[in-house]
Formats: sequence, C-alpha cells, structure tokens
Amino acid sequence: MRESIRTALARVRNPEYTGENRCVPCTIVNVSLAAAGSAIIGSVSRKGGAAAFAGSLAAIGLRGYLVPGTPALTKRYLPAPILERFDAHPLEESDEDAEALTTETIEEYERQQERAVNPERFLLDVGAVELRENDLGFTDDLADRIDGRLRTLPDDPLEPALVAELYGLEPAAVTVADRPYPAVRIGRRIHKWPSTAALRADLATHRALEGLTDRWREVPQAQRIELLEVLRSFRERCPDCGGPITLTEDTVDSCCQTYAVHALNCDGCEQPLLEFDPDDTDRGASGGFQP
Repeated sequence: MRESIRTALARVRNPEYTGENRCVPCTIVNVSLAAAGSAIIGSVSRKGGAAAFAGSLAAIGLRGYLVPGTPALTKRYLPAPILERFDAHPLEESDEDAEALTTETIEEYERQQERAVNPERFLLDVGAVELRENDLGFTDDLADRIDGRLRTLPDDPLEPALVAELYGLEPAAVTVADRPYPAVRIGRRIHKWPSTAALRADLATHRALEGLTDRWREVPQAQRIELLEVLRSFRERCPDCGGPITLTEDTVDSCCQTYAVHALNCDGCEQPLLEFDPDDTDRGASGGFQP
C-alpha cells in the first residue's frame, strides 16, 4: 500500500519545479493565491476552505506551482526587492541547500574572519603575483608550477579525492553531485564550477600554491576557495585546450529575473572559466582586490 502511494506521488511530482529546482518567489505567490482562494471558500464552508487550502498546498508541494504560468506572473508583478531577496542568483553559489545557522557555524565563521588575510598583500608577499604595467599577474615561478600541476591532472578531475584537497577534507566527505556542470556535495552544501576547465584551474593552482609556500594552508579554507576563483582571471590561456581567454557579455534568465553576466570564456573549446556580475566590484572578497 505504502509503495503504491509512493509510486503515485512520484508520477505526479514535477522535478523541474520542486526540490532543488523549487523557485521560492513562485512558491510564495502560489501559497498566497491558495490562501486567498481558500479564504473565499471558507467564508461559505469552513471545512471546504480547509480542504481547498490543504489540497492547494499538496499541489504546490508536488508540482511546484498551483497556477500555470506562475514564473511570468511572478516576474511581472512581484516587487524587485522581494525577487532579489529570494531568487537564486545564477552567479552566486546559491543553489546550495539551506544550512541552519547554529552556534558552531557562527563561531567557525568568526574564527575564519580572524585568520583572513589581505588577498593582494598575501599573494605579493609569497611571490605568487607581481605588478605588471599597473596590473597584477602570475609570477613566472607560480605560472610554471601551475602548468606542471595541470599536466598531472586527469582530463576529468571531478573525483572526490581530488576535490577533497581543495577543502582539506577526507575523500569520503565529498560526493559528486548530479549536475550538468562540475559539482560536489559536501555535507548539506553543493559546491560548483562553471566548467571542467575552471575546476582544473583551481586544482592546479591550489597544488602550485601549496608547493610555493607553507602559508597557503594557513589561509582560511573559505578564503582559499575565493582566491582560487579570482586567480582564474589571471590566466591568459585555457587550462584545458590552451586557447585564448576572452571576456564576453550576455544576459541570463532565471525563473523570475534577468541578469547581466560577464564571463571569461575560452575561444578554443568555449568553456567558461569565470562568470561574474559586472556590478560587483569586489570579486576578491576583501578590500577591492582587483585582478
């Protein structure tokens, strides 16, 4: 009996708009409409109103929406501040599962903030970057180290053992996530890269910095990940095919909003290396560090 119920629910459920793909603004709109409609029915029959609301919530839970065309309605009528607050921005690592803010996570965040380094000063001090014509670039030493590490990586580096190196974890703590792009699950969070080339760049740069200085491991883990992302923009050639890297501009439609996107893409294999918001002037996560 229970198995037949599960089978029936699975047939009704729409994975395109539920689970990790659920749109929060659309859900809010649908629940609000369900509440309003149920209130009208409830004015005639309390039992009928309660049943209508329960049925509407079940439909929203299984299908993701109650009213067809909800994304278009939400985009048109829901105020922008609400959309910006709840919508999953495609440029952020925001498809991660919600993680409760416990005392432990807050304390860990505070510890990492205390140990955080000034990115530009740190990279200059350890000989990772140098000033070149009013801009920063890799030192020859680090560039050679990165190229050497790239040659040791597999073509597809999406392996728990390799990714675990970036986060200082055991391979068992990392699970490959089912995504059309490289992604892993660590605990309750999903961590992603825009392409295999981007992941290869991060792995090679991490290993190169480890070999360059013992101070790399002293940088808080979260800041190391942010630094690796920024350092992708220092590359002049694709870590996969060796093609030139160019800056492109585009717009991306999420469920409820449209965003301007700047990206560094390979002209050869067309893999994106880095995507960023053109209005975000602090990509370095600290004090105006601009690559």
